[in-house]
Amino acid sequence: MKEVILVKTTWCPHCPAASKFWRDLQKKYKFNLKEIDASTPEGQKLVQKYNILSVPTAIIDGRLTFIGVPAIEQVEQAIK
Repeated sequence: MKEVILVKTTWCPHCPAASKFWRDLQKKYKFNLKEIDASTPEGQKLVQKYNILSVPTAIIDGRLTFIGVPAIEQVEQAIK
């Protein structure tokens, strides 16, 4: 099963939409979703590991895949 990590922040204006987008997709495509705040210690490790410069950022199966809220078609290809 695919694993998606959504790196986000509380102050980001786009992150709530990204959270809803990924949660809705999770219901349809059945993948593991973990949402991590970039300001937490766990989030900071991801920021450093993947050199994340903006949020929301989606990491799929250990690979930085999307920055921002992607098009549904792009996500469908990435999570199949």
